[in-house]
Amino acid sequence: MDAARDMATFQVLARTGTISAAAHEIGVAPSAVSRRLKALEARLGIELVRRSTRAMVLTPAGEAYLERSKELLSSIDALEEEMREEALGVAGTIRVAAPLSFGVCALPPVVSPFLTDHPDVSLELDLRDDQVDLVREGFDIALRIGELAPSTLIAKKLNDIPMGVYASPAFIEKHGPFERPEDLEGVPGMIYANAQRADVLNFTTEDGSDGKVTLHRAITSNNGDILAELAAKSHGIYCCPTFITRSLVNSGDLVEILSDTHWPEIALYAVWPPTKHLPARVRTFIDAIAGAFKPSSKG
Repeated sequence: MDAARDMATFQVLARTGTISAAAHEIGVAPSAVSRRLKALEARLGIELVRRSTRAMVLTPAGEAYLERSKELLSSIDALEEEMREEALGVAGTIRVAAPLSFGVCALPPVVSPFLTDHPDVSLELDLRDDQVDLVREGFDIALRIGELAPSTLIAKKLNDIPMGVYASPAFIEKHGPFERPEDLEGVPGMIYANAQRADVLNFTTEDGSDGKVTLHRAITSNNGDILAELAAKSHGIYCCPTFITRSLVNSGDLVEILSDTHWPEIALYAVWPPTKHLPARVRTFIDAIAGAFKPSSKG
């Protein structure tokens, strides 16, 4: 009696809706699928599907069996994956989706030592600012920044990413000095289009006072890198995660202003499809990302 095989066959049958379609997907004759279904129902002593000339409809018992069989087969897959990991260690391919600017600016210093430490791991990075469908597109995890929309995905907060406010020396000379956060009210700003009300900057001063200022929307874009470059060319100030402006600050093209003011940090999350088991390679990669970003660090 191959219970796992029968469960897998029943899952295909439930998804395809007909014996012929299930047989085609599995690669067996329709008569073989029909025999497996009859034998399964006989063994359980209950009807799992109602047959018609066009399709098959699951009975309540069939629905319950389908859900429990999914859980059991998932556990079997997880067990086999764990055994493979024990034999191979941290190895295999990790498919990761991440925001474009974060991937370009922040991931190389993390990915490079990770791959050096784990030479049997291959990494596939998909960088884009729209949110991918992890299940449909076959990703292991996605790295996401900011508030998460409700979903069935599992999310783990890795850390908070610090924010800073930046401007070019020429812009500061023309529009400054910026000695208090209130001095930014109405100043031309670089506005990130994918964030809600990115023209409004909330802040906390050194003495604990809270407030907010609203920037003039000089330039709006859905890409953080171009906003940083345009800020460096004196088109406005830019409030953004510190990793975006690091190279421009190092070169002197941008200067951090009001560094004593606290701007709300944004959360960095790893999200993945619902599963009872994450492969060791994925868990290790998540740990490497989490360790690279510290809430108290501005770099």
